[in-house]
Amino acid sequence: MIVHDDQLDDQVAGVHALASELDEHGFGGQLLAAAFRFDGSAFSSGHPVYWIYGFKTGTWWPFIPTGEKQERDNAQELELKAKLEHELPVEPDLSKWLALFDAPI
Repeated sequence: MIVHDDQLDDQVAGVHALASELDEHGFGGQLLAAAFRFDGSAFSSGHPVYWIYGFKTGTWWPFIPTGEKQERDNAQELELKAKLEHELPVEPDLSKWLALFDAPI
């Protein structure tokens, strides 16, 4: 499902409400992740930057696809982790940083 709002806080609230409803109706175990897309120029990469929220772990991780096949900018992702891990609960296990290539977001 896609939740769109021009205001980030409203978009987060919408995703939370949707996830809560799905959980109340017995689908909580099937929730995997929510992705929030940001303009890459805000992070100096030029590529879209996604912050992924993992429902199972309650943690976040960055995902920056380069646009070349299914490659990602690991260096920029690690830089974002270092910059924001004091503000967000960033997933410490890098093997759990799932990529969402070709997601409709």
